[in-house]
Amino acid sequence: MERLQGLIEEGLTFFNIGYGATTARRLFSYVEELGRWNRTMNLVGLKEGGQIVGDLVYDAFFLHTQITGIKTLLDLGSGSGVVSIPLAILNPDKQIFSLDKTLKKILFQRHVKRLFGLGRLEIVHGRAEDIPPLGVEALIAKAFGPAPAVLGKGGRHLREGGSALLVKGKGEEASARAGFLLQKVERYCLPKSEKVYQLFVYKKVS
Repeated sequence: MERLQGLIEEGLTFFNIGYGATTARRLFSYVEELGRWNRTMNLVGLKEGGQIVGDLVYDAFFLHTQITGIKTLLDLGSGSGVVSIPLAILNPDKQIFSLDKTLKKILFQRHVKRLFGLGRLEIVHGRAEDIPPLGVEALIAKAFGPAPAVLGKGGRHLREGGSALLVKGKGEEASARAGFLLQKVERYCLPKSEKVYQLFVYKKVS
C-alpha cells in the first residue's frame, strides 16, 4: 500500500502537480478499486497496481498538464477510466465526459463516480458516432486508433477551435485530416520509464 501511494505521489511531483491528502487518497483508492475489480472482470491487461500507475495513470498526469484553461473535455474510448477518472479527481471544476462502448467498464466507472462523488464526470455508454455531439473544448484519445479515425469519429464532438489531444507511440507519424490542423507534436517520457511517447495536438478549424 505504501509503495503504491509513493508511486502516485512521485508521479504528481514529477509533473509538478499540486495536490492535497484527499486527492492523493482518491487516486490511490481508484487504483485499488481497479485492481480489485480487475481480478474478476478483466478490465485492463495489467494486473499489478504499480504497473497500472506507471503505464496508465501517469499518462493522465501528463495530460493534466496539457488542459489548463479547458473547461469541457471528452475522453474517447475511455476503457476503465484510467485517464478520465484521475483527470476528474484532479480537476473537479471541469466537465469531463467519459465515453466507452464496453458495458462492464462503464459500470466500473459509474461505481467509482459514486464512490468519490465526482459530480462533473459524465459517464456515457455508447459509440462516438452514435451519440449527439457534445460540443466540448477538448478531445482526448489514447490507443483508440490512427489519428484520422479518431478525428473522424470523435471530432464531431469538438466545437470549432477545439483541440484533439492524441497519445501515440514514438514510432507513429501524424496524419492529415480534413477540417483539422496539426498544431503540435510533443515527445515525452513517464517517470521510471525509458519509453518515449508522443502527443499529437490538432485544432478543429471547420
